[in-house]
Amino acid sequence: MAGVYIEVSGNALESLQLINKKSAAPDDILDDIGAFLDMDVTTRFLDEMAPDGTKWLQSEAARTGKGRNPEKPGLTLTDSRDLVGSITHNADNGELEHGLGEEYSAIHHFGGKTGRNHAVTLPSRPIIGIELKQANTIVEMVSDWLV
Repeated sequence: MAGVYIEVSGNALESLQLINKKSAAPDDILDDIGAFLDMDVTTRFLDEMAPDGTKWLQSEAARTGKGRNPEKPGLTLTDSRDLVGSITHNADNGELEHGLGEEYSAIHHFGGKTGRNHAVTLPSRPIIGIELKQANTIVEMVSDWLV
């Protein structure tokens, strides 16, 4: 008879069965990944950094100290803390959604023209994303979770 045969020895079979069982209901690890991504974004807000580690271009309000929040002068995109406070995730039915809840988050992430008559051009300041640093942590989290 033709076919492929695999011999499993040691505790490999037990590990494979555990992986099969866990992979059928991944919402708990997806929730953990979402919490990690939330914290990553929050930390990068304080460092004014994109997911790839590059610094955001400082805003005029931060540069001049004329923002609405005198307690946090010099921080870009943190004037009222509404944007950073809207970081959220949802893990359900094997899917993870991660993002920002404020309507205006996209213009800050992607940049573009805004304001009256689109007279103001905002630079791109990437907020959400998975680069090598985040990906490595996620791989470690999934590996630890699986076995």
